[in-house]
Amino acid sequence: MSTVRSQGRRSLLMVGIALSLAMPAPAWAGQPGESTNGWKTESAAAPAADDDTVVLDDSPGPVKKNRGSGKKKDKTKAQPREAMIKAQVEKAEAERAPLQDQAQQLSDAGNLEGAVGLLAGGAEALRDPVLHLAAADARQKLARKRSADQAKAEWEASLRHIDRADALLAANSGGAVDGLRVNPDDLETMHAWSTELRTAADSALPDLVRRTNPVRRNARGELIAGSIFLAGGLAALGVMGGGIYLSKSADRELPKADGNPEYLAPLEAQKKQGDTMTAAGAVAGVLGVALGVTLVALGATDLKKARQEQLSRVRVAPAVSPTFGGMFLSARF
Repeated sequence: MSTVRSQGRRSLLMVGIALSLAMPAPAWAGQPGESTNGWKTESAAAPAADDDTVVLDDSPGPVKKNRGSGKKKDKTKAQPREAMIKAQVEKAEAERAPLQDQAQQLSDAGNLEGAVGLLAGGAEALRDPVLHLAAADARQKLARKRSADQAKAEWEASLRHIDRADALLAANSGGAVDGLRVNPDDLETMHAWSTELRTAADSALPDLVRRTNPVRRNARGELIAGSIFLAGGLAALGVMGGGIYLSKSADRELPKADGNPEYLAPLEAQKKQGDTMTAAGAVAGVLGVALGVTLVALGATDLKKARQEQLSRVRVAPAVSPTFGGMFLSARF
């Protein structure tokens, strides 16, 4: 009986061993030679670290590529700006070239007034400093052919063109491409031209201002009129002196006539003429001298005022640009 039981137990044990070898191990059971913590975060992060390492090893290539593209962008930015400046300058030259050619034709034909009007109008319409300087040059040439009043007006108009051109040149050097009308390399030449024209105007205007100053002109008229009245008054006083002499001579000769009609009539006529000359000379002399002295005094006062105005002439012009703001000041003391 015991022998049968022991044989049955052995049979069950053998069946159990066979089943354990045939069935797969559960997921949580570690395989022989493996660590039992393979599911934890630390071990799972290891492959991710390996993947990151691979990406970092490959990253220097794209970074170098980006740096190279940045340099190319800088070059491409510089090239378009130069191209934009060139295009803007060429556009400005194309706009003013027909006006300059037509103005030259008018000047050659003797119509300098028409050339001045064309250049001045184009300068204001296009806001072009080159046309402003050309208009100033043409006005100065026209001023040399005009009378004092007209010449003064032309010289002053040329200065306004010069002031406007200087302001536009200052704005041209501010860096804004859209406002460029002159090649930046030609700015020095433009400033030299402006200085030359301004020097010519400053040299010609003082004498014209002195000659055409209304106060000075009135002073000259007053001095001339006063001198004439003064001379007339003195002459009238001379007539008065002659009349007095004639009257006294007649008075001295009348007693010697002894009632002779042949002597009395001429002496009485002489005395009458002397009295008339004395009266007229006295009135005219006093009035002439009084008016003459008054006008001479007024003329001297006005002449002094005119000189003071001439010595304190100041001209101010604004200058504005995207990077600069100020005023041009020109004065003569």
